[in-house]
Amino acid sequence: MAEAADHARDFPGIGPLPDRPIRVILAPTREKYDSLTRGRLPLWSEGAAFPDAGTIVLLTDRPSDRPTGALRHELAHLALRWHVGRHVPLWFEEGYAAVAAQEWDRLDALRLNWQLARGVRMDLEDVDRALRGARGDAETGYALAATAVLMLQRWGGERGLGPLLANLPQAESFDAALRATYHVTEGDFELRWQRDVASRYGWLSWLAAMGFFWLSIGALLAALVLLRRRRDQRKRAALEEAAGADGSQLLDELGINE
Repeated sequence: MAEAADHARDFPGIGPLPDRPIRVILAPTREKYDSLTRGRLPLWSEGAAFPDAGTIVLLTDRPSDRPTGALRHELAHLALRWHVGRHVPLWFEEGYAAVAAQEWDRLDALRLNWQLARGVRMDLEDVDRALRGARGDAETGYALAATAVLMLQRWGGERGLGPLLANLPQAESFDAALRATYHVTEGDFELRWQRDVASRYGWLSWLAAMGFFWLSIGALLAALVLLRRRRDQRKRAALEEAAGADGSQLLDELGINE
């Protein structure tokens, strides 16, 4: 884990981490994790970054298939804060970390989100509240935050988030950085982002995702029906052979047919 942190590179719009010491603490129990983070994080939290102290705490109470993914998410928090020098909106912080860690599975979950499918719109303040909420709400919040950051990355063209992150340290606010970079206000960006989410994860996307599920179920049912018909045909043939000429009448009386 220490080697992975030492060789972390290519944070979007920032590049490598600055040459500063980083402490990575692995907490083997939830109790130890809560003690190290002073109980300030929700129960679903499994990683925390403290940029001022250059410290990352990771919960390691069970095996993980992506330990370095969780580490990179927290390293992205350090990279962003050290680069900008101050707090930025929570949705941008968490969305940036999710994009930097390439947590694309979060976006897949949005395709099955019924609220988005039926047209429920969240604004960026709703996303911030979701990120502080229960696990289910937070998962949606992380995914939506990632879509917002990815949209800004697309606006940057080949330079991605580079232009925005170049303006953020000197800008008076996040809104000012958006104005200087993309010539839009934070409110304008929010409206465009809402339309983008609706187009990407609306009812058509939901139907497409659910359509694969129901197609699989339908194929399974069709296969079971076919097997049942073949079994009944074999049973009828065996009974006809055993019953002789009166077999058909007997089968009709028993209610066995094709």
